[in-house]
Amino acid sequence: MTKTKSLFLFLLAFLLALPVFAQDGTSYKITNKGVVKTVVEDGKSTQFNVLKPIMVLKTRYELGTEEGYSRFSVKNARLGVQGDASKLFSYRFMVDFSAENKLSVLDLYAVVIPSKRLQLTFGQHGLSLFNPWTVSPNSVDYVNRPFVGKYFISSRDIGVTMKYALKKEGFPINAELGVYNGAGINNPTWTKSVAVGGRLEFGSTKEGFRASAKFYNHRNDGYTDLYVGGDLRYSNSDFKIEAEYMVKNFGQELEGAYTPDYLSAAYLEGMYKIKVDNPTVKRVEPVLRWDAMGYDLTDRGFGVNRITAGANVVFNTGALTSMLRLNYEHYFNSKMDLSKLFKNERYNENKLSLEYLLYF
Repeated sequence: MTKTKSLFLFLLAFLLALPVFAQDGTSYKITNKGVVKTVVEDGKSTQFNVLKPIMVLKTRYELGTEEGYSRFSVKNARLGVQGDASKLFSYRFMVDFSAENKLSVLDLYAVVIPSKRLQLTFGQHGLSLFNPWTVSPNSVDYVNRPFVGKYFISSRDIGVTMKYALKKEGFPINAELGVYNGAGINNPTWTKSVAVGGRLEFGSTKEGFRASAKFYNHRNDGYTDLYVGGDLRYSNSDFKIEAEYMVKNFGQELEGAYTPDYLSAAYLEGMYKIKVDNPTVKRVEPVLRWDAMGYDLTDRGFGVNRITAGANVVFNTGALTSMLRLNYEHYFNSKMDLSKLFKNERYNENKLSLEYLLYF
């Protein structure tokens, strides 16, 4: 039996068994947001979204404007479930069917919430080093991720992360600290030293001003990789603007000597929402981004700069989010050797991209 069939049968069995799980004061209802559990205790009603489907489909056409090469591709085909079993426990499972023609497990974790300020995440999940709008396909406002989210390190790992709310009301302040294998996703390797990462976050990720500082440190087999970064963001119902800088200090220890090297990347991007009075189109979102990357920035400067301009057309599709994205990317390449990062010459070629995104 394939993994896909096993996942489908598990979900089907879960839905059919819901009436059996129901107890006095507890009821289940299937809505457009998934399966909702209602618990009534002492006359008070509390709702939990115990099973919410996850679906992400991202397919595109790319045309290189310099030599005329083009391709169609399915970048993401993700399915999964997430939910809140109670006030103390939540979970998330997600797989991708388009990872080099293989089924890849992305998220596989549980969250335990022992208090209102503290939550613990166990399993394979995202590193605190990254923001969702740099690595998540349904949160990125562009066809391609910024360099920060693509060329530094795997965005997920297996481990434990603790998040503590230093301040919850008004202007929130959160601190995160995680311990991981340091080997990336789907790779539970044995190691003598774990990777450690953390973040200090000021403000909300939804609206208003937000800033964070973060780090990730991995030491193994004579190598030490230290990632340090910071970001700023402001958003409201009409627009948002974001900026981030990240540097990777990596090198090799040989007979007591340490030879460092530095990879730096930065971006500045913005998006504006234009509401449309149309039964088909919900809004249009013009987007503009500058990002750059290079080795040893203070000595050699950026190896590549990129300007991305485009627009997103968001459709009226109810609970589903559906959009078309049109982007033009123009690269300003220096003579710096970035072949370890751009493994194909098409990666840093000027291109026009048309993408369709659907997610739930």
